[in-house]
Amino acid sequence: MNVVKKLLEVDKKKSIRLTALPFKAGSKVEVIVLPVEEKDIFDSMDAVVKKKKLALMTMKEIEKIVHEVRGVKA
Repeated sequence: MNVVKKLLEVDKKKSIRLTALPFKAGSKVEVIVLPVEEKDIFDSMDAVVKKKKLALMTMKEIEKIVHEVRGVKA
């Protein structure tokens, strides 16, 4: 089965439009629309860290950087 997942935003008319689907014209498809669960900031940042291949840091390391940026001596 060929599955397509798209993240779309509902417009002012409460509509969405699917384009560039990988099916032949005239193909029958089943459409299921689900609301996206809101993720918290930690889920989002985990995704960024993985995508950009950033090194993991301890809270102490992060705290040190924050203090340096703010000009505070720890």
